[in-house]
Amino acid sequence: MTDRVAANRCVTVGFVENTSVQTVTRALSVLDCFRGGEERGVSEVARAQGLAVSTTHRLLGALVQAGFLEKDAASSRYRMGGALAEYGQIAYRQHKIYLAEPALEQLAATTGATGSVATRHGIHAVLLGTSRWRETDGHELQGVRLPLHASALGKALLAWSEVSDDELRSLPYEEGTERSVSSAEELRAELVATRARGYAFNDRELDPGFRTIGLPILDPRGHCRFALGLRGPVTLMIDERVPFFVELAKVTAAEIAATFAAAE
Repeated sequence: MTDRVAANRCVTVGFVENTSVQTVTRALSVLDCFRGGEERGVSEVARAQGLAVSTTHRLLGALVQAGFLEKDAASSRYRMGGALAEYGQIAYRQHKIYLAEPALEQLAATTGATGSVATRHGIHAVLLGTSRWRETDGHELQGVRLPLHASALGKALLAWSEVSDDELRSLPYEEGTERSVSSAEELRAELVATRARGYAFNDRELDPGFRTIGLPILDPRGHCRFALGLRGPVTLMIDERVPFFVELAKVTAAEIAATFAAAE
């Protein structure tokens, strides 16, 4: 093989690899449009992603074929597919979140609030397990992916971890309400205060009607892979009750940490 042929082949292979990576990236971005649980049409997804309708149609078709999306035959709209539920169950079992469920349910029954366990994924805290739906939440349930800077779960995960200034600067400070922190410097100061206080607190920073307490779930080495959240409406989590809820949540976080450690 001549040098020129070898060089051309490398260029071709590199082009194919780059194209494949771009296709996968676009498909994942398209899939992200369905994160909220809504059904969406081709044109709607195309506009959201800035893609041609034909390209979007091909990506949606591939995602349907893989089972990540489903297409409604009557409306021709798309929704989340069964394969994602399967992968979600696999992750649920691998993280052993089911072991935390009894403690979450007990905490929820005692407080009337919602208990949850989350882990960090990039710039967000992702809920892995939540106590059963409670009337105190109303019909607008908490999202699965929460911005780190504006959620008690996210702030707990950050406060009990080594986090660089660059990581803090990369967070989406445009998300949240007017009560949430708006800069890396402000967040750094809050994380220091959170660590000193012993718990994180979200006071209407994501939802104007809700407050959340966040606590680290530490492994035997002191690492914070998971966090515990206790979320309720402001009418339930009044200032006078917060210290009591914090103490209950601390006991629950320690119980879950011990349960996870015993299962290793």
